[in-house]
Amino acid sequence: MTATIHFEPAFLPDTSDPIYLVGGGVRDLLAGHAPADIDLVAAGDIRRIATQIADQTGGTLVDLGRKGFDVLRVAAPEVTIDITPLDGAGIEADLRLRDFTINAMAWDIRAHKLVDCTGGLADLRHQTIRMVSPAAFEEDPARLVRAYRLAATLNFSIAAGTGAAIAGHRRRIADVATERVWAELTKLLAAERSAPLIRDMAATGLLTAIFPELAPAVGCTQNRHHEFDVFEHTLRAYDHLEELLVDFSTRFPFAVNTAETVGLAGHAAMLKYACLLHDAGKPETRTTDAAGTVHFYGHAAKSAAIAAGIGRRLRLSREQRHVADAIIRHHLRPLFLFQASEAGSLGRRGMTRFFTRCGGLTLPIVVHTMADIMAKGAVLDGRNERFIRFCSELMKTYGAYLDRRTALPRLISGHDLKSVFGLTPSPLFAQILKQVDERRLSGELETRAQAMEWVRTFLKRKAAGEGPQTED
Repeated sequence: MTATIHFEPAFLPDTSDPIYLVGGGVRDLLAGHAPADIDLVAAGDIRRIATQIADQTGGTLVDLGRKGFDVLRVAAPEVTIDITPLDGAGIEADLRLRDFTINAMAWDIRAHKLVDCTGGLADLRHQTIRMVSPAAFEEDPARLVRAYRLAATLNFSIAAGTGAAIAGHRRRIADVATERVWAELTKLLAAERSAPLIRDMAATGLLTAIFPELAPAVGCTQNRHHEFDVFEHTLRAYDHLEELLVDFSTRFPFAVNTAETVGLAGHAAMLKYACLLHDAGKPETRTTDAAGTVHFYGHAAKSAAIAAGIGRRLRLSREQRHVADAIIRHHLRPLFLFQASEAGSLGRRGMTRFFTRCGGLTLPIVVHTMADIMAKGAVLDGRNERFIRFCSELMKTYGAYLDRRTALPRLISGHDLKSVFGLTPSPLFAQILKQVDERRLSGELETRAQAMEWVRTFLKRKAAGEGPQTED
């Protein structure tokens, strides 16, 4: 990796004052990537410089400064440029106040020279995240999470001393605005290979500092179906989930089109977030029966309630909270379907009901539950392996369900129930329409005539006092 970069944009103002490219832009250019945004540190009148840049780029000048900290932004059509003033102590003093060494390099645009007083180039070459100084986390505790986000997105590791400093400062994360914490977390969760960093966060105590609701999971033992305590199981489920997402097209080629249709990749970050919290309710719901068997009755609903509180605290969007709630609340449903299948009592309509209830989140929920089961540990009777095979078949059935839903029109309407059968809108009216549609989507009813005959039979049975058909 060379210490020379090529950066001579046409928008630079005509001035002899020193101007430096700093921060992530230097890091990206040294690594051979185009910088997403440009940060400049300039001597002289930065408003004059920013105005000239805005004129050259057709951008809008925005003052982002606050008391004691000047920042001017040029929001141009092609790029965003931030300009801050050079402190009288010089560029090296500026760099020593930054977060990590790979972000603490500057390119002297006039002299065509790299300024690296913290060892950033060496750490970039060794793919290491290292704090500039222990004071970095005191000045801005959001850097505690940023260290892991950078490591995940760049595929770097965190230096041992930096990890130790994070452990020592982990409680300072409570002083950071929750929006900033969530902004860093979402980027971390969206990284393709974040599981090792999540485990590192757990080891330093930062994970439970961000999510204190997970602390009771540490050491919370489970039943004979689990080899690990709740916390270790959660970390392993996260690891398996990430592997399933990365290898999805290889492991489940038959479901690639379905995954694209429902946007599985777009749900990756929220899937991982939900995975971290899916068993948060287990410690509170843990009971032991007379035979000494451990149970966690109602833990999915309890976990969803805990996640809802966390979502409000971190200020997740309404859609993000909905996705997390659905995944956590319904993460046992594929297992229940499997149990019914093993018992020989699962009908096509039972699967259709699951697809209808979970909608576009059906596939994310199935993938989550596979990871959850895989994280239980070794099971001698091979039941977990059978469950994974069952989920493969479930995904195939879901793909066929989506095809039918798209291709086939509704067989009857509310108008038919009124005009042919003399019914009026009521709970029974809605129940009939729902059951006909379930049978259409499960393939039991394929024509309008079949649907009308089913309604006649249903109404006759009801008039005769017979119960409705309940096959699942």
